[in-house]
Amino acid sequence: MNFHKRIAAVTIVSQICAFAAIIVLAMMIMNNRFGRASLSAGTVFIAVMLGSVLIYQIRAFVRRYDSAPIIQPAARPSHAMQELAGRTAKIGAWIVHLPSRKLELSAETWAIHDAHPRGLITLEEGLRLFAPEWRECINDAFESCARDGKPYDIEVEITTQDGLRKWVRAMGAALRDEKGRIIRVQGAVQDIDERKQLTLAAPELELKFAEQLESISDAFFNVDCDFRFTYLNREAERLLERRRETLLGKVLWDEFPEAADGIIREEYQKAITIQKKRVFEVFYAPLETWFSITAYPSVAGLTVFFRDVTERRAFEQQLKLLELAVSKIKDFVIITEASSGPSQHQTILYVNDAFVEITGYSREEAIGRSPSFLQGDKTQTSIVERIDVALRQAKPVRAELINYAKDGREYWVDMCIAPILDAQGKPTHFVATGRDISERRRAEEALAESEERFRIIAMVTTDAVWDWDMASNTVRWNDNISSLFGHESVPPEQAFAQWEANVHPDDRAEVVADIRAAIGGSDECWHMEYRFQRGDGSFAHVLDQGHIIRNGSGAATRMVGGIRDITETRAIEAKRMQTQRLEAIGQLTGGVAHDFNNLLTVIIGTAETLTDELPRDDRLWKTAELNRKASEHGAALTRQLLTFAGRQPLEPKILDLNDLIAGIEELLLRAVGEAIDMTILPGEKLWSVKADAAQLESSILNLCLNAKDAMFPGGRLTMRTENIEVERTGRHRHLVSPGRYVLLSIADNGAGMDAEARVQAFEPFFTTKEFGKGSGLGLSMVYGFVKQSGGHVEIDSQPGAGTTVSIYLPRVGDPEFRAELLAAGVSRGCERVLIVEDDQRVRDFTEQFLKTHGYHIDCVGNADEAIKILSSEKSFDLVFTDIVMPGAMNGRQLEEQIRRLYPDLPVLFTSGFADMAAHQSDMHFIGKPYTRRQLAEKIRKILDARRAPRDRRDH
Repeated sequence: MNFHKRIAAVTIVSQICAFAAIIVLAMMIMNNRFGRASLSAGTVFIAVMLGSVLIYQIRAFVRRYDSAPIIQPAARPSHAMQELAGRTAKIGAWIVHLPSRKLELSAETWAIHDAHPRGLITLEEGLRLFAPEWRECINDAFESCARDGKPYDIEVEITTQDGLRKWVRAMGAALRDEKGRIIRVQGAVQDIDERKQLTLAAPELELKFAEQLESISDAFFNVDCDFRFTYLNREAERLLERRRETLLGKVLWDEFPEAADGIIREEYQKAITIQKKRVFEVFYAPLETWFSITAYPSVAGLTVFFRDVTERRAFEQQLKLLELAVSKIKDFVIITEASSGPSQHQTILYVNDAFVEITGYSREEAIGRSPSFLQGDKTQTSIVERIDVALRQAKPVRAELINYAKDGREYWVDMCIAPILDAQGKPTHFVATGRDISERRRAEEALAESEERFRIIAMVTTDAVWDWDMASNTVRWNDNISSLFGHESVPPEQAFAQWEANVHPDDRAEVVADIRAAIGGSDECWHMEYRFQRGDGSFAHVLDQGHIIRNGSGAATRMVGGIRDITETRAIEAKRMQTQRLEAIGQLTGGVAHDFNNLLTVIIGTAETLTDELPRDDRLWKTAELNRKASEHGAALTRQLLTFAGRQPLEPKILDLNDLIAGIEELLLRAVGEAIDMTILPGEKLWSVKADAAQLESSILNLCLNAKDAMFPGGRLTMRTENIEVERTGRHRHLVSPGRYVLLSIADNGAGMDAEARVQAFEPFFTTKEFGKGSGLGLSMVYGFVKQSGGHVEIDSQPGAGTTVSIYLPRVGDPEFRAELLAAGVSRGCERVLIVEDDQRVRDFTEQFLKTHGYHIDCVGNADEAIKILSSEKSFDLVFTDIVMPGAMNGRQLEEQIRRLYPDLPVLFTSGFADMAAHQSDMHFIGKPYTRRQLAEKIRKILDARRAPRDRRDH
């Protein structure tokens, strides 16, 4: 094949390859630009090969064209040869005659210029055939050749008669005569426009091609036959976690030695050996990644496409587990494909093992059919229509209907059908689950079991449930972390740190250490109580418990549990413990006061005797008077103790709390002083309460004085009354029993109390005041009085946030109440009195005192002795007995025996436990310690009341 034919053949092949490569590359660019699906590895490989061929052909074509021989004047071609060259290689000849400088162009040359052939033209006319910016260049080359014989071969642009521009190869050489003089310059013009355009476009095309290779979704690299890297794209750099600069020219097995042994090297070698692509998946341990790999062999080496399929593998594993789980559950599961046709019939795509067991149909017999094939004569048409309507509306539906098994057996099925919707909200599939409920007894048992299961689940799911994957250190919470504690959801990888940060700083180290100790040991369960911060910054007391899941070697891999808010439970328990503690203290206090009252009875009586017997100017009289006053102060102290213990006798009346407060308002204002801004907010239509007015006034005054001391030197005090109804659930349910109450609250903005002080506030002798400025009995007296009145008192206080004391007094509906009144008047007597007292000192003092007032006295130490002496012939006018005594009978039981023997014989009770009289409003009672005058008046009053009916009978 001569030169021109070779040129033509190369041109044709280059054009075909270029056209094919441009089409493929255009498809790639368009797909990438308009967001279509990523190209497959095969498509990319074809594009790479065609692009490489394109670039190779362009460069080869240019090299061959550049090496084409110049037509020498000595070998001037024939006319036929010129025509052939003109038709195939687009080459034309020209001659400039010297010295006339006339230019002769061949027909092929005129054709290249798109002009009709003409005769000789001037050299200047010939220069005008070139583009203006190239005329000087071509003229300089020609003049140098014509003058010095220097040949030239340059690429320039010409302009055609239509104004088009075209690239040509202009070649010229000098022709000399026998004497060496230049007589002509002749040469050729070759149309190289197509080749030039390709040459100019090649860098841009190559750049675009490289950009497309970098932007494809798959990672790929090239290695030569020695497995040396020759190319990597950006995605390959990312997945391999290596820069291409560090890999190019390096041997694959040296850079990734873990891949040298095993399936990767085997598959690569096999691809090169058999010259067929290899597709496989492998887990590459150093990167902890699953890769999907496609290796394409070529004569130059191997092109490897790969992608990260770790998530897909995990998802597939989850799908397998899910399918396994679904296939093993007892309820049947049917997945159907939604129909787009008018029939709305679904096609079964999947059934589980339970479906096969219940219906008797195999999977092969069910898949591809409509679920309606399970229906029969007794299948309820109305239910089927209701299901069809729900499916057409893409709504979930539940129904019970009759189906038929393969053997014709009827069975009832409880079925739920739910749609699976696409992004546009249209159903793509339906999932039906159900169970055979043919046996009603079994159905009822299953229903009961289901209800119990769901009840337990509902109870459990009130907790904030968490799932801790220790391998990835991720924690997933259910929605209750927000509803219970007010925390927004955080990414699972941040959840453990967020939980740890929310544990109270004082508890954090212990909690974290404890849970890690449980994980590191062999425990299966862990639980702990601690304080957990809510979203609003407050702390809740929580019970956190979880189950530890371990692998075959015993190492903990997962932990599932829940956090329960037990703040209210612990508050109730604390209140109960505080109440029990105060009750125990009250019992102890009451016992001490009882014994002290016995002593005070003797001390007070003795002091009164001394002051009555001694003259006032006697120095011992002052000592006796001092003794009497001190003993009376001791009696007042015991009354406060008894008030705390709830054993002080009260004189309750029906009260309007607003009226009571209004009556002492001026007293309260003077007591708190002008530095305190006191506001009283009376509630409207306040209910009535039943309480001892004096004790209630004293309690209010006590609380106001406490508030004043807490706000020194000044502050704001607010007193409020209101009606409240406490239900079994609600804000007050842990404070008082359900019912209707009148609430009196006294709030200050003073220093407040910490938790420890709040717990001890009601205990006797506890005070936060400086030594000598408080007895510590104020709040304890209030507590005892309110409890004895059937109410409840509560303290709400925080350091720096003030204190609110709330008193709950039960509402009463009966406005009539008569308090027992003590009559006045004292006189001596001569009646016979039986004293029953176990305390020898009190018994001796009482006997001596009454004898000095003219009474005839008999004394015994217990009830049994009293019955014996009463059964004798002696006649008594009054029995004066202690209530609490050792032995088989106490004072009340003694009274019952006396009523059987002597129904009209009056009995006067006494006790250091002053509340002993509160249970009977008709009993005669005097509390210890009592003065001589009080005892004389009480006895005289009873005896005179007994004598009055006798006097009336005598008249």
